Amino acid sequence: MAVEMIVEPKWVVQNFGNVRILDCSWTFKPKADVAEYKAKYYNKFGVGMNELKNPEYLAEHINGAAHFNFDIAYYPTEDERFGLYTPEEFSSYVKRLGVFNGDHLILYGRGKDGGMAAASRAYWTFRYYGYTQVSVLNGGLEAFKLAQGVVQSGESMISGGNFESKSVDNNILAKLADVPFGNLSSIKYLDARSKEEFIGKVPIGYPDSKAEGVRCKDAIHFPIGEVCAAKGFKKKTDCDQAFAAKGIKVGDTVVIGCGIGVSASAVWLAAARSGIVAKLYNGGVHELAYKAPQHLNTKG
Repeated sequence: MAVEMIVEPKWVVQNFGNVRILDCSWTFKPKADVAEYKAKYYNKFGVGMNELKNPEYLAEHINGAAHFNFDIAYYPTEDERFGLYTPEEFSSYVKRLGVFNGDHLILYGRGKDGGMAAASRAYWTFRYYGYTQVSVLNGGLEAFKLAQGVVQSGESMISGGNFESKSVDNNILAKLADVPFGNLSSIKYLDARSKEEFIGKVPIGYPDSKAEGVRCKDAIHFPIGEVCAAKGFKKKTDCDQAFAAKGIKVGDTVVIGCGIGVSASAVWLAAARSGIVAKLYNGGVHELAYKAPQHLNTKG
């Protein structure tokens, strides 16, 4: 049965016993050393869950929620901040979170924009691995608490599940070679970074890069604020209007990127809700800065 992409906190409280909830809170930090991470944590989910705990989750989370930890669910590569595991490997991690096939998953974050960026990144990830029984809790933890939802501290006691992904949906993933960066006017490439990042008011963040600019020529600036307010996703009609104002319509070839693929995920989810089929560029500026810096050729 199809589920809503975005659900309101009151609905989650009312249906609490019929869903499985994952806390997707993530605190930004520098990318781990690739070789060191591979040796210590790659595909070693038990070790990661014991050692890479998130303080925000431990301090407070929705009652019974397991933590979907970005530092475990993905792995760093030379080009990407969030490398994607094989379906079998990803399944091995998600089973440890107590997820069963058929569960209606509710994903939430916290903080800025209601935590929608992190929750949307997790949502996109489950969709990439072919799982469609998944929704984002609009407004995240704070909205849930305002709806009289129950929270706890510490770790939830979680028994293993039987989640299994057997394939991926490459229709929603864009790799570097898939995007015509030399001719972006031929598609709609949305850059979801902040205005300050888009125009170069703040450093690009990759001092060793040979990039001469901060963004790609003909990229369309579409920050997360177009679809999210301070407390979560805007109404669908408002998002429809935001896409239309930028000339983006159903049937267009749309690719969405940002710095490392998190903020772009919220725009991707809003686009999907508006009926716009898009791909997420997982590498983002992080990959372009080192692997194809010639495409970061515009600023100001």
